[in-house]
Amino acid sequence: MSGSQSYQVIDRSYLRNMVIKCALIFIIGLAVTAGIFLLLMRQPIGPTYGEGFRMLARLDRDIFYKSLVIYGGTVLVTLVCIAVITMLYSHRVAGPVYRLRLFAARIMGGDLRARVTLRQTDVVQPLAMEMNRMTEQFAQTFGAIRQEVEALEKQVAIFEKGGAGSRESLEEIKAGADRIAAFIFKYRL
Repeated sequence: MSGSQSYQVIDRSYLRNMVIKCALIFIIGLAVTAGIFLLLMRQPIGPTYGEGFRMLARLDRDIFYKSLVIYGGTVLVTLVCIAVITMLYSHRVAGPVYRLRLFAARIMGGDLRARVTLRQTDVVQPLAMEMNRMTEQFAQTFGAIRQEVEALEKQVAIFEKGGAGSRESLEEIKAGADRIAAFIFKYRL
């Protein structure tokens, strides 16, 4: 990562958005439950006191069963909605992580031209950008090392022929080896 700019692997808003959506589903479920209770409670008790009392006695059992059905249904619908949202959000993480794993395997196999592309909405998009920058940096370093090795091979050929340029070739070989060492020692092995 660059010194002046850093990326988070998972955006801070990811968890907040998921919690907000789940809370909204829960609140909507409560509102629907309250609405159903209000509709069911609007039944008249009865014209006389005795009928009202009998109605209240029956209502005790009815309220229990109706509340069980309403709460159970609401909880079931809420849990299904939360599971769907969680699945959708997890796919925004799991799919990109799988593609990053495949990308890392290609890099490990020596393909420094490989790039990983993710959707802008994927949670680990900043990580993908950093991994692409890392492989570009590796490709540049290995390209520079390859150029130095080719230059060293030319100097070795001159040195093997002998002659007036042998001493200068030896010094150039040492300088080239130092440049290669500087490229390699940049990485902590």
